Amino acid sequence: MTTPPSERFPDDDLPEGSVVDGTCILHATDDEADFVVVGSGAAGSVAAHTLARAGYSVAIVEEGPWVKTRDLSEEVGESFARMMRDFGLQVLKGRAYMPMLQGRCVGGSTLVNSAIAWRTPEDVLDDWKARFGVDLPKQELDACFDVLEDDLSVRAVADEVLGENNGLFIEAAKARGWETHVMRRYDKGCEGSGFCLTGCPKARKQGMSVTYVPWALALGARIYTSCRVKRVDVRGDRAVAVIAEAEGGGRVVVRARRGVLVAASTVQTPGILRRSGVRAAALGRHFQAHPGLALGGQFDRPIDMKFGATQGAQSTHFRDSHRFKLETISMPPELAAARVPGVGHDLLRRLSKLGHTAVWCAQIRAEAEGTVGTSWDGRDKVDYTMNERDMMAVRKAVSTIATLMFDTGAREVWPGIYGLPSVITSADQIRLIDEAPLDPRNYGFVVSHLFGAARMGPDPRTSVCDTGFQVHGVQGLYVVDSSVFPTNLGVNPQHSIMGLARLAALRIADASRYRAAS
Repeated sequence: MTTPPSERFPDDDLPEGSVVDGTCILHATDDEADFVVVGSGAAGSVAAHTLARAGYSVAIVEEGPWVKTRDLSEEVGESFARMMRDFGLQVLKGRAYMPMLQGRCVGGSTLVNSAIAWRTPEDVLDDWKARFGVDLPKQELDACFDVLEDDLSVRAVADEVLGENNGLFIEAAKARGWETHVMRRYDKGCEGSGFCLTGCPKARKQGMSVTYVPWALALGARIYTSCRVKRVDVRGDRAVAVIAEAEGGGRVVVRARRGVLVAASTVQTPGILRRSGVRAAALGRHFQAHPGLALGGQFDRPIDMKFGATQGAQSTHFRDSHRFKLETISMPPELAAARVPGVGHDLLRRLSKLGHTAVWCAQIRAEAEGTVGTSWDGRDKVDYTMNERDMMAVRKAVSTIATLMFDTGAREVWPGIYGLPSVITSADQIRLIDEAPLDPRNYGFVVSHLFGAARMGPDPRTSVCDTGFQVHGVQGLYVVDSSVFPTNLGVNPQHSIMGLARLAALRIADASRYRAAS
């Protein structure tokens, strides 16, 4: 991939001195700011920008590198090595091992996801209030979403970049009478390049590394990249600094005059809190997820996943009744080929028709809860096993996708379930899916939506943070990522993560201003 030298991107021209590259920090480094934000993904970048715009000095500490738009590669292996945690090989461990995808770079997963914008469903907010005592007024959240959507150009996928993979799904779902619509995304002129999963080559996808992080720096913030946070320094009952280890070997201490906001993700945040001395009983518990799985199918008609919005169509028709959401996903050839069944001649025949292959998927609104802990070598680990009700939802989702594919003329569908034929060739064979085992080891899951291992609530016996996002018992230590969510959502979480982070930062800024005035 080459970029014309004359083309400029938002991450090209940054204020001098605003980016401190941890690979170049060889010795001890000290700094100070009003607020220190740990993490630059969906939550951290929004919180940092909100605080900077409120007039506070802000320092961001990010574990990964800043991969600039002009340095992106369309090669999946290279991209995953540079931008994904553990090269994309991180797993949840339980009855089944599930790959767990997390961005590890400036912008976090927003650099490599599909930029889908879903406001927090009202039924979720009602449930949080009734069961967990977490009252997040819809009017306040809506005001946050309004700002985010204006800032990030949220819009429905345009017809000219919808692509056949998305269009065919919409055709099939509508023919069944199911609710379906195009995705709303953070999109400033998508060209349908299909490179969302390796980073948008034209910065049209409005990820955090080309929006809120540069915008925060323009307001005077600083960012330390390639610096892994070891702990928050807590003196007495107050958070006073962030201590990190730079990739270059130096120790970085950033003192916080007013507070520390942890936004390191549902998996990494609990570890940082533990290393900082937080001993809440709920810490690391109540982890939830949206396990996802995909089916491939081959058609006589061309699909050409190389063109079109990576994820452009969806249906929530089964979200309430069966606890899953249907989506499309266009995969690069390297990833799509990994789902192609067969060996020898059969495999080559199918690979030769990769341009006629569609991939549709489901995210499961699983009820199961797991734990986030620390392994023997100090690494974060997640233990998680889906329950029987979750697996019944999985089986129904696979059956539903297969039905849609045959409805629209699929020659063959690949269920991806161990113990079943790797290829089914008619709708009559869907009964095999309906009778498939409920053992999670028989399915190929991927998990990228993570929630709840430092959840919020009014009672310190059952939660980690109070309803003001502050860790119980520690002044000035806040958590603003999806680890505070009491449950999962049943829809894509990035917008909710950003909305709650903005709400938290506004409240923190107001409280800090009030304390200063009094």
